[in-house]
Amino acid sequence: MTPRLDSLQDVRHDLLDLHRALVEAERRNYERGRGRLPDRDFLEALINDPALGWLSALTALIVRLDELLEEGSPEPASEREHCVAQIRKLLKPAAGATEFHRKYAEALQQSPDVVVAHGKAMRALERAKAL
Repeated sequence: MTPRLDSLQDVRHDLLDLHRALVEAERRNYERGRGRLPDRDFLEALINDPALGWLSALTALIVRLDELLEEGSPEPASEREHCVAQIRKLLKPAAGATEFHRKYAEALQQSPDVVVAHGKAMRALERAKAL
């Protein structure tokens, strides 16, 4: 794997950690009014409940990054750069810009785990930009 692709693997890893922290924070909020849910039921809610749909923006970019990192992917470097730029834009604070940005800002205020994961993801994005 080239240094550039190694750097993108780091971005992917840190985005997965961020996604996990967001899902865990949302689960706490979701269950606050509903009581504890079995994992299967929460997964179904995560997929189908519009209240949790805001997470799909990040999920979709992680999937796109996975596609770009696939062995033998014919995608040009410019496509990888575009994906990283989209991720950076999504994670950049933007007061009330989209539902994702509003919910993400709330999660950053409420969960130290999300703050730590956000910092790691942003550092990985900076390293990817530097190459």
